[in-house]
Amino acid sequence: MTVYTLGLDIGTTNCKAILVDDEGKVKAFHSSEEYSVIRPKPGWAEENPRDWWHAVKRVVREVIASSGVNPEDIEAIGVSSMEEGVVPLDKDGEPLYNCMIWQDTRTKEQEAWVLEHVDFFTVLKITGLPITYLWSAEKVLWLKQHHPEVYERTYKFMQPKDFINFKLTGEYTTDWSIAGHTQLFDIVRRKWSEELMEQHGISPDKWPEVKESTEVIGELTGEAATELGLSRGTKVIAGAGDQEGGVVGAGAVRAGEALESAGTASVLNIVLSKPVFDFRATVFCHPYRDLWIMELYPPPSGQMFQWLKSNFGRFEEKASKVIGVSPYKIMDLEAEKSPPGSNGLLALPLFVGKVTSEINPSAKAVVFGLDFDHTRSDFIRALIEGTAFELKEILDFVKEELKIDVDELKVSGGVANSRIWREIRADITGRKILLPKVTETTVFGDALLAGVGSGLYSAEQAASMVEVSERLEPKRESHKVYLKVYEVYRKVYEGLKDVFSELQSIKQLQK
Repeated sequence: MTVYTLGLDIGTTNCKAILVDDEGKVKAFHSSEEYSVIRPKPGWAEENPRDWWHAVKRVVREVIASSGVNPEDIEAIGVSSMEEGVVPLDKDGEPLYNCMIWQDTRTKEQEAWVLEHVDFFTVLKITGLPITYLWSAEKVLWLKQHHPEVYERTYKFMQPKDFINFKLTGEYTTDWSIAGHTQLFDIVRRKWSEELMEQHGISPDKWPEVKESTEVIGELTGEAATELGLSRGTKVIAGAGDQEGGVVGAGAVRAGEALESAGTASVLNIVLSKPVFDFRATVFCHPYRDLWIMELYPPPSGQMFQWLKSNFGRFEEKASKVIGVSPYKIMDLEAEKSPPGSNGLLALPLFVGKVTSEINPSAKAVVFGLDFDHTRSDFIRALIEGTAFELKEILDFVKEELKIDVDELKVSGGVANSRIWREIRADITGRKILLPKVTETTVFGDALLAGVGSGLYSAEQAASMVEVSERLEPKRESHKVYLKVYEVYRKVYEGLKDVFSELQSIKQLQK
């Protein structure tokens, strides 16, 4: 008899579900309708946790219905989610405040407080993280300052997928991969750091028990089973953060293997056999024991092309309605018309600053070398090439500074959907680019983790179930061209480095 595992991912804008059989074959996949990011003030970004639960209920019922699978044949569920957000729950499991998601920037004041009161290098050597407003700890400190009644009433602070796991099982738990995104977790000992809790002034009692990512935390309650259309008693594992789940779904389970996940944000994940502590990188626990993941951050290519489509893509949007092709696919076709190097046009895609081999939040996007001979195709291709130049800079930094050589790179997200993006990445970085057969690596990884946790197969067997559908080698001649273009690209950035801060001061004067 064939049995299945169910993977769920709680993303920034929607929820995804996948059914995978015990041989790693995808039976069905569904994505929910989008839910809203609430932006009550500039820089704020919240979501209502109840929206996630409604989306989960819809998408699970849809994926079961389309698959024809008997719910009794589903062995286990694995859940992942976006990271860094916290949901304050009371003792009845009810949210006391919306979740401040990873896009929320209101906690700069809390970052400054932590930098003043907690030693930077102590945080780095315990958590693998530089102090920044992004992490969950700063969000909790904001609640403590601005809504002390919420902080006092909070029984447990949960990240998004942990809230869903509570709804499934009634258990307050987290796992060691997503716990690392709090700035309060010891990634070597894989447990909460009481030392950092005390220094931050946050009670350790307000955090859930940490489990291994593949550990079974409970079974579906009768109420959850009824709402989802599943069988009561179905196992639920602790799960993982979305990037960590994606690494498993891409088959990156050995040191040196890497995945570029390019969605709204872009993340380069490199698997490590021991943690690296460097303020230019972030390090988290891999879902599997004795492995870690170093995350580095190329420019957000998905968000960049959403901006391009919204502001300059009226032609593509109109054409897409006529011919039934995505506007992004039309942009790809336009980019293919331009040669490597975009006819001498450079684009530095630093829309949100630079966080590759150096940290420069003042850096801005730049188009350099534009003249009347350039076309729309050159501009689009130059932006794609710019994201690949930044990726090359990261890979070179990791090789030269950290002595980790990545010779091939798996891709998921938007890059996985575009051959021209993959070709440009191969030709610029000089690395092989591998396309997984299942490009929805995060939710696929959730299902594989559920299979490992429920005993259907081992972690090694799960990795062997990840197939590669395409392997792109860098083209020698294009790579030679790009090496010369890259030298100019770096000179342009170096020449403008000190100007960016001056530009920012002018912008502040105009407010």
